[in-house]
Amino acid sequence: MAKLNSDLLDDLTIKAAKPKEKNYSLRDGNGLFLLIHPNGSKYFQLRTTLHGKPKLIQLGTYPDLSLSGARDQCRQKRKQVKVKHIDPILEAKIAKQQKAKDADNTFQKIAEDWLAIKKRTLAPSTYLKIKQTFNANVYSVIGKYPIDAIDNMQVRNCLMIMQKRGALEFMEKTRGWIKQVFDFALSDKFISENPIPVKDERLEKHVSEKFPRLKNKQDAGKLLRNLVEYGGSFEVATCVYLQLHFAQRPSELRCAKWAEFDLENAIWTLPLAQSKSRKYMTKPHTVMLSKQALKALKELKTYTGYSEYLFSARIANKPVSEATIRKAFRLTFPDYHIVPHGCRHFFSTQANECGLFRRDVIESFLAHSDKDKIRETYNEATYDNERRQLAQWWSDQLDEMRDGAKVISLQGKSV
Repeated sequence: MAKLNSDLLDDLTIKAAKPKEKNYSLRDGNGLFLLIHPNGSKYFQLRTTLHGKPKLIQLGTYPDLSLSGARDQCRQKRKQVKVKHIDPILEAKIAKQQKAKDADNTFQKIAEDWLAIKKRTLAPSTYLKIKQTFNANVYSVIGKYPIDAIDNMQVRNCLMIMQKRGALEFMEKTRGWIKQVFDFALSDKFISENPIPVKDERLEKHVSEKFPRLKNKQDAGKLLRNLVEYGGSFEVATCVYLQLHFAQRPSELRCAKWAEFDLENAIWTLPLAQSKSRKYMTKPHTVMLSKQALKALKELKTYTGYSEYLFSARIANKPVSEATIRKAFRLTFPDYHIVPHGCRHFFSTQANECGLFRRDVIESFLAHSDKDKIRETYNEATYDNERRQLAQWWSDQLDEMRDGAKVISLQGKSV
């Protein structure tokens, strides 16, 4: 029988209850009682049954949990047990475990899991760039927080640090990578929605510019002549020379390995896994070697043929750094700012202006994907012969630029 209202506990009774040598309890009603320990601590507890088995549920300590609060909890727990047949003790245990699991699922942990999977398809240079960016700019700001506790404001604050130092292009890329991490967490149900909006007007937009490049043939000739006087290593000078002749992506040349080159057949085969355009490709990109490039490679092999890489860094088994090649371009051509990637722009401009080669051949030479995706799906032409003619034409042009001679166009068009 339930206790009469006059028998229910009140605050005065609870406050007046003194500790004894052993635990004792004061009953309230509906299974709620107050347990008093010898040290004076007072605990609200609920006795009930589930499936015929007794259950003792801890509610909280007095006075942190008030008497009215304990009664509210008592009604809720009894409803869970009697009506819904839910075990509150088991539910609390599961919730505690989930809370610990959520706390362990930090942004850094999820990001590292995502990056480990992306490593399968990312170019090594891109994977390294993302990893270094997160380590330097992201983890220190939001890395330690559970991913489900991070909102767009925290991400924005992280990106604002990059924005304030003027790294707008890098900030935009980082935002995209962070958004992909949240998409990954969403797919694994660590979060219920991606907190990163499509646009954030508070962040400045980067206005893209073309890579700084040579302006004309005379400047290219000057760079090549200055390269003869370059005071750095022979390997770095050769890398600059071949960057001009190959017009391939700087990271692909800088990290090139001797195993990729067939000097006998004058072909460089870039591994598909390392190509920036690999998602659009079904087979590796090949670069046809001109006579000049072949001669430079054979000479280089006498210097670095012992190494895995064409251009070895002082640290064993690593390619020369991007900074080293950029510095070499700056030293050999101090007139205005140019970068290795600008060689691709310079080549494309000259090749298209000469009118001797088809656009498809030039784009294939540069390993560009076709913007017409349907055409790209069906067109498997490699243009090997025309690309070989183009490679030789370009090297001959660079020689004439270097020698200061008038550049003479070929008669007729390649077919």
